[in-house]
Amino acid sequence: MRGRILLGKGFFPLLVSSLLEVLCLGGCAENSSILDNGQSRQLKFSVKTCNWNSPNSCTSYSKSNSRATPITGTTFDTSNSFNVIADVNKGGSWSTEVDNETASYSTANNIWQAPATHYWPGSGCTISFYAYYPTSISGSITHTTGSVPVLSYTVPDNAAAQIDILTSSKTSVAGDSYTQIPVDFKHIFAAIQFSIGSSGLPNGTITKVTLNNIQYKGTYSLDGTWTQNTTDKKCFSQTVSVPASAGTAITSGTTAFMMMPQTLSGDASITVTYSNGGTLTKPITGTWEAGKVYTYNLSKTIPVANFDYTGDVQSYTIPLTGTYKLEVWGAAGGGYVVTAHTQESSGGPGGYSSGTIHLSSAQILYVYVGGAGIYGLLQTGGWNGGGATSTAPNGCSAGSGGGATDIRTVGGDYLNSTSLNSRLIVAGGGGGADDGGNGTYNGTNDGSGGAGGGMSGQGMWTDGVYNSSYGGTQTSGYALGQGQSATTVADAPGAGGGYYGGLVGNASTNEGAGGGSGYIGGVSSGTTIAGNNNIPSHSGSGTTVGNSGNGYARITFVSAN
Repeated sequence: MRGRILLGKGFFPLLVSSLLEVLCLGGCAENSSILDNGQSRQLKFSVKTCNWNSPNSCTSYSKSNSRATPITGTTFDTSNSFNVIADVNKGGSWSTEVDNETASYSTANNIWQAPATHYWPGSGCTISFYAYYPTSISGSITHTTGSVPVLSYTVPDNAAAQIDILTSSKTSVAGDSYTQIPVDFKHIFAAIQFSIGSSGLPNGTITKVTLNNIQYKGTYSLDGTWTQNTTDKKCFSQTVSVPASAGTAITSGTTAFMMMPQTLSGDASITVTYSNGGTLTKPITGTWEAGKVYTYNLSKTIPVANFDYTGDVQSYTIPLTGTYKLEVWGAAGGGYVVTAHTQESSGGPGGYSSGTIHLSSAQILYVYVGGAGIYGLLQTGGWNGGGATSTAPNGCSAGSGGGATDIRTVGGDYLNSTSLNSRLIVAGGGGGADDGGNGTYNGTNDGSGGAGGGMSGQGMWTDGVYNSSYGGTQTSGYALGQGQSATTVADAPGAGGGYYGGLVGNASTNEGAGGGSGYIGGVSSGTTIAGNNNIPSHSGSGTTVGNSGNGYARITFVSAN
């Protein structure tokens, strides 16, 4: 009696359950007693697919979908097939009994079966059995009788072509073992996927995710051993369209990257690309093991950049290509103080400007935060364009002009012409105050300084009478970026800095100086408000009438779209 290999349905609720039946009359040594005793003479294979998260254990039989293994639930679809290789060792002499044959399902016999007839070798022999799925990789398998079959593999560039390969091996099985032999298919790749972490990513639409500097060539022995080419590396990308909100999956399941197991080198990284071409890159380290899923939860916050007064230029490097909101508050002018240190008239408050602008990653902005004007003998103006005071008799002190606050694309001295002409946005500084003309502050504007702009800085006050002609504008004033210093008249104030700085009077000793103008010509959706109106408060929520004290600046990321 002769039998042939049959792969039949088994009795276990596994992903793949099959029987490989072999009946034998002869082999290395005929075992007639087994035949005579009527014992089971089937070489049985129970085929199952190990869980991704438990590559060394097949106690759990669930598996998610993958491109090459459309398996769901607890069954292996009868439309699937797998390939079988079996070598027989007869006393040190090897032969191939099953030569890379495809085991497919027979609806007539309700079994998976190989196309040819095969026999047990009998006692004194051993069988080494190898199986793999899908069958489409057979052209990449090399096999020498008596040796472990080897898969040569190069990870495809296209992520959709990165198939999920399963293999199994059972070696040195006794030739007269008529018991069930488990074929526990294991995944030979690591599945790499990405999602957005709980902290989220900067606002925008992610259109591509890339693995950088990854090993992609190697050989795999079907007994479970990888040999990687550690020299050659490349990048692998997928096109996606995902909002950058917390908890969103970028790639998962059927869109996971299938990568060779490897220890990541120091140049490995992940890059996410936004719809506007902006990118974020993060180095990655560690080891990818076969049969495991690695989910990278990507999070990054671009903090709001706040700039206080320092008396010098400050810089900000753009972390991600996108839209940013720029906000600047001009510095206030200095008040007028009499001998008893009682303020008689106040310096003009600083103005406010804001707007949005598209900026490129690694671009550098230069931030000039204006200094407040002060009172005193021959005081210099507030830093970044405030005008200085003149001499002060009898201990009385006029106020110097407040400096403007601006953001530029070119650094350098604040009065450098190239730097000045690169200003994107400006908030005007307030003008300094002069004697109100009556010796005490009476609550009126008296000789108070004009507020910083706004499109135009506010003019000056003379004994409570407003004169609009001394504020800086978009086209005129004392000078670009510089408020006028006091005239030769004793005890006179300085004007505020701005896009154009303000002017000072020269006909009286009780005239406040004008404020400098604001500017929004370098931004979109710009707003500029003079300091004599309500403006947003930089110290908290709500509004305030103008800015008092030193200037301030803020840069806020808006979107990568």
